[in-house]
Amino acid sequence: MQPAGPDLSDGVVRLRVPDRTDVESIFDACQDPAIISFTRVPFPYTRLHAQAFVRNAQHELRSGSGVHLVAADARTDLFLGVCGLVLDHPRRSGEVGYWVTPAVRGRQVARRSVRLLVDWAFGQFGLQRVQLMADERNLASQRVAEACGFHREGLLRSYEDRLGHRIDYVMFSVLPGELA
Repeated sequence: MQPAGPDLSDGVVRLRVPDRTDVESIFDACQDPAIISFTRVPFPYTRLHAQAFVRNAQHELRSGSGVHLVAADARTDLFLGVCGLVLDHPRRSGEVGYWVTPAVRGRQVARRSVRLLVDWAFGQFGLQRVQLMADERNLASQRVAEACGFHREGLLRSYEDRLGHRIDYVMFSVLPGELA
């Protein structure tokens, strides 16, 4: 049985709990070079990773440690991407992350997804801060953050290893009432 979770929509994008029917779409999307380069998805990404993502998303929802949702077309339920939030309850904060399929980039799916999830999370969990880290090379992701009202806080130099290279991240945050 699938856990109850948020089902959010702005009429264009719907965010819902992932299920087994999403595994193939998640797997296919995670073969995209941009998703591999700019996100923390494992590489190489296998169907087992996609299955684990669905299971873990449901587990994190039940445990209250995170909310990872599928972004879908609000009318057709066509898979568009993923938007998630890792929660830090003691700090009353969270970290949002997202990716969208190549076919829908530039169509504001990421912006809509981030706004829906973060707005819901501020009310649902009483968060006082949501942060977003974007690979410094990923200008599109930085534009999403800025369009959603996130403020650039600075550069996290050589923050982590990714595919054999040290990656710099740009840190953004948004506080209650600042979401655009």
